Amino acid sequence: VSQDWLTKFGYLPPPDPVTGQLQTQEELTKAITTMQQFGGLEATGILDEATLELMKTPRCSLPDFASSESREKRHTQAATKWNKRNLSWRVRTFPKESHLGHDTVRALMYYALKVWSDITPLNFHEVAGNNADIQIDFSKADHNDGYPFDGPGGTVAHAFFPGDHHTAGDTHFDDDEYWTFRSSDAHGMDLFAVAVHEFGHAIGLTHISAIESIMRPYYQGPVGDPLKYDLPYEDKVRIWQLYGVRESVSPTAKPEVSKADDHPVLPELPENRSTVPLWRDVPNRCNTHFDAVAQIRGEAFFFKGKYFWRLTRNKHLVSLQPAQIHRFWRGLPLNLDSVDAVYERTSDHKIVFFKGE
Repeated sequence: VSQDWLTKFGYLPPPDPVTGQLQTQEELTKAITTMQQFGGLEATGILDEATLELMKTPRCSLPDFASSESREKRHTQAATKWNKRNLSWRVRTFPKESHLGHDTVRALMYYALKVWSDITPLNFHEVAGNNADIQIDFSKADHNDGYPFDGPGGTVAHAFFPGDHHTAGDTHFDDDEYWTFRSSDAHGMDLFAVAVHEFGHAIGLTHISAIESIMRPYYQGPVGDPLKYDLPYEDKVRIWQLYGVRESVSPTAKPEVSKADDHPVLPELPENRSTVPLWRDVPNRCNTHFDAVAQIRGEAFFFKGKYFWRLTRNKHLVSLQPAQIHRFWRGLPLNLDSVDAVYERTSDHKIVFFKGE
């Protein structure tokens, strides 16, 4: 299973179809080491518990390293960018397993695209026809694009890079996932967070290992209010290298949709709100003392127990609900239930955690 995973995401070449020859132990160890480095784990080359846990983490379907195989070279290498600045989009099919309404889904797509157009010369507008540059679908299992989904968890979405193929820009979400927005519990996939990542692919960005990047392949939970979300600096630099910087701060082109406001309205409360919170051990951020506070890459992190809150450079709280330390920083001891201190080492910018005396 681990070899299949490493092959699927570009760390190992597929077995020789003629000889059926599998990978050598040396090749397997090298692939595991590369995967650990890319995932922010200690590079041991051994399939330890932390590595296997990372392999189980929900993630994007696209490989982290492009294969030389023709299909992957055609669809998963960002060798091109869009040669036009005005791009159309359309939600062709909607999630069937989510309580999110159609208007909410469309609004989340609008704001996820706006994240990218706010800082680049790109403009996105919604259309009703079948000729949209970016076709958005919610599909299950094999949906005839070469990247079948695998049920809940596993691979949750993918998008195709710009190019001259008919699927260029198309973005697919796994309809076996339970898609959420402003959810009050730990279940489900935050649709806005995943959409921002996938639209990064749709305009030409590949995966990156930086733990704070939205283009990291692994799902890390909600990223905060779509109206206030600000891309991490690493992602801004990479997209600027492709398209340049937007000359003004004017918003993205308005959706061409009848009977709709210029700016889609998001619901104040989640449509799928649980009546009984499932995170019973989550501390109240307004009525607690923190175990540790750290400044990491320009952002403030507040730690309490096994959770943390994150404040962006613009002093926006990423999410009202805390994230779990293990979900964000892979490779920490699995029994770590709190930290005493955290800091970013200036010599190599690694994050160091302290626990106990």
